[in-house]
Amino acid sequence: MGIHNGSVSRVRRIIAILCVLNAGVVHGEILFDTTDVAPGNLRFTWIHGSLSAKANTDVRIQVHRYNEHTYILRQNPAVHWEAPFMYLLMGNHTAVLLDAGALEEAEYFPLREVVERTMERWMYANDIREMKLVVLPLGNDPSQTAALEQFGNRPDTVVVPPEPRGRREVLGTDWPQAGRLDLGGRELEVLATPGLDAAAVTVYDPWSRVLFTGNAFYPGRLVIRDFTAYKSSLRDLAAFKEMHPVRWIWGGRIEMTAQPGLDYILRTNYRPNEHPLELSPDLLDDALQIVSMINGSTDIRIHDDFIVMHGVGRGARDYGWPVFIPERFRELNTR
Repeated sequence: MGIHNGSVSRVRRIIAILCVLNAGVVHGEILFDTTDVAPGNLRFTWIHGSLSAKANTDVRIQVHRYNEHTYILRQNPAVHWEAPFMYLLMGNHTAVLLDAGALEEAEYFPLREVVERTMERWMYANDIREMKLVVLPLGNDPSQTAALEQFGNRPDTVVVPPEPRGRREVLGTDWPQAGRLDLGGRELEVLATPGLDAAAVTVYDPWSRVLFTGNAFYPGRLVIRDFTAYKSSLRDLAAFKEMHPVRWIWGGRIEMTAQPGLDYILRTNYRPNEHPLELSPDLLDDALQIVSMINGSTDIRIHDDFIVMHGVGRGARDYGWPVFIPERFRELNTR
C-alpha cells in the first residue's frame, strides 16, 4: 500500500520541525553559532516605578527573557532610583551575571533568589544539571556592586571584585589589555573602558551581538571623570564595533526620557516615559565626536540619546550652556 502524497508532506513537515527544534544542539551541548545574529525580543515595557515608592506593588526585580539563553534584569525604580540593569547570560557549563544592583538587603532586593530561580528553570529546560556562576560587575559604582555579598557564600560561584588582580584571575593573564570569559561554547570578550569610572569594563557577546557597556555608555548623563581615558575608551569602542558585528548596545541604566535630549531629574523614582534601553552602535561615533569637541573644557553637550558632561557634577543642569542645545530646551517647564 503506497503512502499518500499528503501523508508524505506531513512527515516532511514534522521532520523539518524536529530539525528546527534541535538546531544548535549537538550531543546534548548547545551550539552558540555566531555566523548569524541570535534572535531576541525587545518588544516590552519596563516597570516605571510610581509617584509613591512606598505604595508600589510591582516586583522588586523585573526579568525579561531576551532569548532562550539571555536574560535582562532590572531593579524596580521604586526600590532604588538608579533602577540599574543586570544581565544573566548562559553557556553550557557557566552562567555570568553582569552587575549586581544598587541595594544590599535581600529583603528588599532579592537578587540572588531571582538569579537562582532563573538559572534553575533554564537548567531544567536545557537538561543541564550543574552550572557555575560568575558574578562580574562592570564597574565600581554602588549601582553595580551593592548586592555582591548576597553571592559571597554561594557554592560554585565566583564573585569577581572590580580590581585588576581579581579580574585577571578570571579573564586571563592578558588583562587589562584583553580579557575573555568562556561560558562553555559561548565566549565573551572583555574590554577595559575607563573614563566615567576607573574600573569600568565592557563585555561583548558575539552570539547575541550585544555590547554590554555598563555605566561607560548608556542613555543618560555621561559624567566624565578622566577626560583622556574616556576619549580613549570611546575610540576603542568605536573601532571595536567596526571590526565586530554589533546589533545593540545595552548599558547599565536609563536616565533619558523618550523626548529627545531630555533627561529625568536625579533621584526620580517615577519614569513612565523612558528612553529605550538599547542604543545603536553608531552612537559611539557621535559620542566620540562630542567628546573631541569638548576637548577637556568644562562643558555640557546634549545629544538626543545621552548627555555628555565634563567638569560638572552629575546633578548639574544644562542651563547656561547654550552651545549646541536645541531651541526647544530653552522653553519653560520642560523639566
